[in-house]
Amino acid sequence: VKNKFAEYDCYTYSASIDNSSDSLAADMRQIIMYVAIIIVLMLLFTSKSFMDVAVFLIVFIVAAVLNMGTNYLLGTISFISVAIVLQLALAIDYAIILSHRFAEEKQTKNSHDAIVAALSKAIIEISSSSLTTVAGLAALMTMQLGIGKDLGLVLCKGIICSLITVFLLMPGLLYMFSNAIDKTVHKNYVPDISFWGKIVMKTRSFVPIIFALVIVSSIFLSSMCQYAFDQDSVSSP
Repeated sequence: VKNKFAEYDCYTYSASIDNSSDSLAADMRQIIMYVAIIIVLMLLFTSKSFMDVAVFLIVFIVAAVLNMGTNYLLGTISFISVAIVLQLALAIDYAIILSHRFAEEKQTKNSHDAIVAALSKAIIEISSSSLTTVAGLAALMTMQLGIGKDLGLVLCKGIICSLITVFLLMPGLLYMFSNAIDKTVHKNYVPDISFWGKIVMKTRSFVPIIFALVIVSSIFLSSMCQYAFDQDSVSSP
C-alpha cells in the first residue's frame, strides 16, 4: 500500500506495522552505550584504584541481569520499564559507598577485618538511602496509567537487586581483589575544591534569601507551563 501511494501526499499507518517498541529499544541501546562510557570515564577519574572500577561494573552488571531476569515473575510488563539506565543511575552510589568505607577501614585493618567493619557501617547508610529512593519510586505505582505501575515495580525491584549484590557479592569481590586494588592505586585526579566551601560559608547570610525568591518565582512560573503528553494531543504545540 505504501508503495502504491508513494508518489502522493499521504500518510499510511497501521497497528500491525507499528515499530515504536523496536525503535525505542534501539534508542535505549544507544543511550546505555553513551551512559556506560561516561560513567566508566567518571569512575576512572574519581576512583582511587583502577580495580575499583572493575568491581563496580561487575556488581552493577550482576544486579541489572538479576533485575531483568526477575521481570519474568511479573507476567506481563511494559517494554519501556526494562531500561536499565535508570537502575544504573540510582544504584551505582551504593557500590561507591561500600568501596569508600572499605578503603577507610583498610588504613588500620587487614582486608578481612576491613571488609567486615566497612559492611557493618555501610549497611546502615546504604539502607537508609535506599529507603527514600524506593519510597519515591513506589509512588509511581499509584499512577492510573499502567506504565507507572510497571516502572515503579521494576525500579523498586532494581534497587533491591542492587542491595543484594552490594551486600552479598561486592564484599567478596573487594576481599578477593584486595591486592589488585592496592597495586592499581593511582594519583588523585580530582582537584582541590576547598575554596567552594569557603565561598558558601561567606555567602550563607544572603544565599537562602535568593533561594526563597527563586522558589516563589518558580511556583508562579510552573502554573504557566503548557504540557503535551503525547503526539496525538490536539492542543500539542
